[in-house]
Parts: sequence; structure tokens; C-alpha cells
Amino acid sequence: MNDADLGGETPCYAHLLEPPPTDLETRGDIERLVRDFYRQAAMDDVLGPVFAAAHVDWPSHIGALTDFWAWQLLGERGYDGDPLRAHEPAHHQTPFTDEHYARWLDLFETTIDDHVAGPHADLAKARARRMARALQRLLDGVSASGDAPADVFVTRKA
Repeated sequence: MNDADLGGETPCYAHLLEPPPTDLETRGDIERLVRDFYRQAAMDDVLGPVFAAAHVDWPSHIGALTDFWAWQLLGERGYDGDPLRAHEPAHHQTPFTDEHYARWLDLFETTIDDHVAGPHADLAKARARRMARALQRLLDGVSASGDAPADVFVTRKA
């Protein structure tokens, strides 16, 4: 006797093994997202060569990125740096192109959409778009127009 003899295919319960996507509500949620995203980015055909040329120290980088996004999304203090200026050495080594920015944003937003949903996820995507635009302006030496909102990302630990 096969599945067809029993009235159809065997039901699939795989969706019950993984919890449904939740929002980015904890530091752990953010760290998982950061790890998932940068695992993909490091192996990406467009972004991977930039990371390889920069000789990224992944444990340190993942920690700093988790601190950054925990600050941006949860208001947790802990990030100490200027993410815009931090990208200058990599840009000088492998100049970022429109393709790099577009791919980074597409991969970031897809990773979020594949894993989480909710207000913090939406905020992460909005902040990523603003960050990419600000980084592109800075590295291209272009000032924002007078009506563009100013984004200040520099913090110092108290």
C-alpha cells in the first residue's frame, strides 16, 4: 500500500520543528541575525571578495555588529565606534560600488524577512537603508542635501 492508496500524500510536519519567525526582541535574536547575515555575505559572489580582502576578524566583527544593532534596535549601550568611518579602510582597499550597496541591502533585508518579522525587523531594514545611503555619501565624498536628515551614529561609552 502506498500514500495514494490512503487518500493522498503523507502530511509534512517539518514546519512544526522550527518556531515561527519572531521579531528582534533580544540581544540573542540580534546576534543570530548578524551571524546568519554575515555568514551569507562572506560567501557571496559580490560581497565575499570585499570581506576576504579586508581580512575580517570575524569573532570581533560579529561582536561589534551585535553591539551596534542592539543599540540601534533595543537602545542597549555598548557599541563604541563610528560605523561610517570604520568602513574607510576596506573601501580604500576594495572600492565599494553601487552593486556592493545594493547587494548588501538585498541580502540584509532577505535575511531579516526569512527569519523574523515585526516592528524591530522593520526598523532594522529602515536603519540599514539609511546607513547604506550615509556610508555611500561619505565614502564617495558627497554631502547630503540640506533637506536630508542627519544620521549620527557615533557613540562613546560613558
